[in-house]
Amino acid sequence: MNFLKRFLGKAESRSTELIPPNSREITTRLKLAAALRLNKEYGLALVECNEVLQLQPTNHLAYHIRALTKYDLDDQDGAIRD
Repeated sequence: MNFLKRFLGKAESRSTELIPPNSREITTRLKLAAALRLNKEYGLALVECNEVLQLQPTNHLAYHIRALTKYDLDDQDGAIRD
């Protein structure tokens, strides 16, 4: 809390909640990642999964699709980590 806020008696209020990512965007990106993987466009599928994970780091489906994509690319260690 800075000096002026303390001096004026105003407490600093911060929201502890994060802004939720747009669920429609996440759903669209996951569907695209799955389709890209099935079309053997593995690099683009990984990009989409990584974008989803930046928006929502706990999205288990993005990790699942990314693991399958890494497995398809013969990156078994990366697939296991995901």
